[in-house]
Amino acid sequence: MRVGIDAHAIGTRAGGNETYMRELLHALREHGGEDEYVALVNRGLDPEMTGELECRGLPGVPSILRVPLVLPWVASRTRLDLLHTQYIAPPYCPCPCVVSVHDIGWVKHPDLFPALMRRRMELLIPGTLRRAARVFVLTDAIKREIVDTYNVSPERIDTVSPAVDPRFFIPPEQDRIEALRRKYSLPESYVLYMGALQPRKNVARLATAVARLRERGFPHALVIAGERTWMYGETLAAIETLRLRDRLVFTGYVDGVDLPALIRSADAFAYVSLYEGFGLPALEALACGLPVLASTDPAIQEVVADAAHTCDPFDVDAITDGLARILEDQVYADGLRAAGPRRAAVYTRTAMAAAAMTGYHRAS
Repeated sequence: MRVGIDAHAIGTRAGGNETYMRELLHALREHGGEDEYVALVNRGLDPEMTGELECRGLPGVPSILRVPLVLPWVASRTRLDLLHTQYIAPPYCPCPCVVSVHDIGWVKHPDLFPALMRRRMELLIPGTLRRAARVFVLTDAIKREIVDTYNVSPERIDTVSPAVDPRFFIPPEQDRIEALRRKYSLPESYVLYMGALQPRKNVARLATAVARLRERGFPHALVIAGERTWMYGETLAAIETLRLRDRLVFTGYVDGVDLPALIRSADAFAYVSLYEGFGLPALEALACGLPVLASTDPAIQEVVADAAHTCDPFDVDAITDGLARILEDQVYADGLRAAGPRRAAVYTRTAMAAAAMTGYHRAS
């Protein structure tokens, strides 16, 4: 079977969407069996970023043209037996489609999404779910939400969880960590958040918790690693009122090669998002052996299991107390450090490829 994968997100700094597709391509190259896989990518992309699969360049057009026009044309020209897209599938395609839906945040938390984005998903997702031969989700928690919200038969849904890049399990050299500290002007002691800056990520409450830790005498700063995406103005305004000054560092986008060292040089990792489809940054921190404070959001809890300390993301006191415990209770923190890599090791490229191939063959 010849499977085309819309991987236009790779190279765009698109956060979880990009990471998911990159890991899927690497997984299929390494463990994809006898099927053929074609990565549909932006023209000029470094082949190494696609797992060195066969590639077809896509013209640089917006999704309003790429999805309904370009993808069906490419599917026909490259003789695909199956097309895999994220979130939205073409209204017409010469071959069956598989669609990955990472979450349905626009339904669960509509106030946390820009109106145009929310309306687009409300209009296009129901039709995509009806047309798709198979639906891929990242967690069973999201599978249940899609079944309940859109009345999709659970038999049409496959859980294809992302893999953890193996580099997160390998301790970097000390000189690399020191170079990274200089590169991003990192403080001596810090709590790390890694991800987009948008309302759903709950960074304002996390920053409030770090400010309260300062009042208790903790020396830790908060390092926020990631790009500003949408509706971040209120978050920044709320953080500004805390007057954290030298206790706050915005690194902006961090290159993938720097992420393991960035995580391992932190004292703790915090991921208290209000809603997620998976929560890959928390899993990457577990792989690095860092004590993690995670949200009780169902998808995140499914992923971290008992390898992280979890708390109600709406409760600033719970976030503060959770951080305090993993920062000052050495025995408890050491237990989390040991449990983290074991939990992360469940999410392998072998497992991701096997799940995806099963779904592809069910769709054909």
